[in-house]
Amino acid sequence: MPTIDVHAHHLPTVLGERFTQLSARPYPLRHSEDQSRRLADLDQAGVEQQVLSLGAVQPYWPERGAAVAGARFANDLYARTVADHFGRLRAFGAVPLPHPDDAVAEAIRCLDELGFDGIGLGCSADGLPLDQPRFDPFWAEMDARAALVYLHPGVANNAGVGVSDYPMLLGPVFGSPAEQAIAVARLALAGMMTRFPRIRLVVAGMGGSLLVARGKLADSLERGALHNSSFDAPGVLGQLDGLWFDTSSIDPVLALAARQAGANDRLVFGSDAPWGSATRVITELRSLLPSAEADGVLARGAELLEKKVP
Repeated sequence: MPTIDVHAHHLPTVLGERFTQLSARPYPLRHSEDQSRRLADLDQAGVEQQVLSLGAVQPYWPERGAAVAGARFANDLYARTVADHFGRLRAFGAVPLPHPDDAVAEAIRCLDELGFDGIGLGCSADGLPLDQPRFDPFWAEMDARAALVYLHPGVANNAGVGVSDYPMLLGPVFGSPAEQAIAVARLALAGMMTRFPRIRLVVAGMGGSLLVARGKLADSLERGALHNSSFDAPGVLGQLDGLWFDTSSIDPVLALAARQAGANDRLVFGSDAPWGSATRVITELRSLLPSAEADGVLARGAELLEKKVP
């Protein structure tokens, strides 16, 4: 199996200019159109392919026309970038999620016409959590296709008083991991993975703080402490145990949390390029996991994209 990096971004100036124009919000994006450094890193790491996605920069605007135009612009840009580097780059599509019917239509275009490997989502959409019933048509379409859905934080990473005063520091370091954990826990509490079991759901950055807090969540569920209600603890935890996590944030703490949560066989390789490096993450991966487990992580991305895993 080739090694595939499932977590990477391409956010060039032209995308920032278009998003700024459509949304009337600043998008100071600056990624280079020259992919030579990206490809050199992949070559050094021995990684055959890398999947691009928007990550935190999603077109989740309340004005329907702007959101639809933004998603189409980004997807067309990615389609051209993939075509220009055929065989090395792949893509997850973007959708205007606050507008569910349009999100379904754009997802179908991404998967059927553009040949993308899945759909990338933020962890919320225009202030709404992903488990809101209004988004059910999107989830139903993804389930019908057994599609891969990739969750990335950063759309609303101000999860705490004072985070917004240091948005590029406290947001990614503390806000985004909490944002991911809350989004995914809500999906499980709402039974989304039970209702839509065929979706291959991948969570960026080792799941943020989800795996670290899994034990405490399990204890709270089993004691019925949340909202003074009784939850189906095995059902909720079982949904969480069916998720996939990329390794872009792997460190000793998260590696231990993944092992304690029994999630090591649900890890797939991701680097967060160009902010991260495929070479660095693989080096870290091999220092933290036994050789056979690290080899499994590096092979699993291709298996997941090709639907060769349960």
